[in-house]
Amino acid sequence: MLCLFFMLSDKYDIVYYLFFICLISDYLDGFFAKKLNSISDFGRELDSLADLISFGVVPSFLIFSWLNQFEPLNNLKYFSILILLFSAYRLAKFNSDQSQSNDFKGLPTPANAILLFSLYYSNYFPFDFLTQYSMIFIVILSSILMISEFKFFSMKFSNFSFKDNTERFLIIFISLILILIKGFDSLYLIISAYTLISLISKFFKKSYKHNI
Repeated sequence: MLCLFFMLSDKYDIVYYLFFICLISDYLDGFFAKKLNSISDFGRELDSLADLISFGVVPSFLIFSWLNQFEPLNNLKYFSILILLFSAYRLAKFNSDQSQSNDFKGLPTPANAILLFSLYYSNYFPFDFLTQYSMIFIVILSSILMISEFKFFSMKFSNFSFKDNTERFLIIFISLILILIKGFDSLYLIISAYTLISLISKFFKKSYKHNI
């Protein structure tokens, strides 16, 4: 909610840092719930409500404000509502599916929010590649990925075996390289790499099982 308040005050530089606090909090709530043995259905629902605001409402508002700068076909800015709607669907689907422990069905809402936030704030590429049309395409594609049946790996380690965590170690390695080269401007590339590795990994695993 503070992100929204500062957006309305046109203080987008503060929103950038507040968003990372949202991400850290999203990780720590589950971590401390397990450590304190206080996992509950109430906490699960409250967690999803917080996620919907932080990773659904906030990026929707952010992309709306970005698209609002374009005069031609200005009504296209309302496509940003898809982020909120599909995030809500994704979170409800996650809560009702008890099988999503080691893997996620669909692109996780925090990952989608990172993608959109980093596109908004990034200076990695000049914005000539990011037009209102390409942004809307990214919004539609990422929204569909959120509610898809594609499996995305979780970043939680049950052990540190390379064989069991190949995708995790690979994305960590890619992330470190990209951050060293371009800092946090490369976050949307990291999320793109995460998406590609998830899709390719599951495809090869299916092919391997089929051949066996």
